[in-house]
Amino acid sequence: MNEQANKILVELLQKAANGIDAAVSFSQAQIPEVVHQLLVWKFTKSMMLTLVILATIPVAIKFFRVMMKREQDGVYGDDGYSWERGKPKYRPTLVWDKDGTISASSVFFGTIMFLYSVIAFVVLSDLTWLKIWLAPKLYLLEYAASLIK
Repeated sequence: MNEQANKILVELLQKAANGIDAAVSFSQAQIPEVVHQLLVWKFTKSMMLTLVILATIPVAIKFFRVMMKREQDGVYGDDGYSWERGKPKYRPTLVWDKDGTISASSVFFGTIMFLYSVIAFVVLSDLTWLKIWLAPKLYLLEYAASLIK
């Protein structure tokens, strides 16, 4: 009985060892494909973020210029208060009120400008796509080091 239990136990251990060996060999065969897919994914993600920011920069500059511009829209006539008659009337924007003074929403506009500038700087300074293109092994070493940390 004891001998039969030992035999069954040895068979189970042998099957487990064979299964582990098969899993290790399968993993080793898949590592190059996984590394390639990782590089393609990181390259594409970094490139797309960079292209989106580069595409929005002209639109953002145009928007910022339009909001900063103070255009006269006419003069106050009989439709306003008596002390406003004859004074220039301006087109309101996020920065300027209709009477030409700085709007309260200019703080919001300034915050939006600042956040966009910071995000654009961070995205454009992250050149992961260039590192993968020029030195993929260096990128993989840095990526592995970041995973270990």
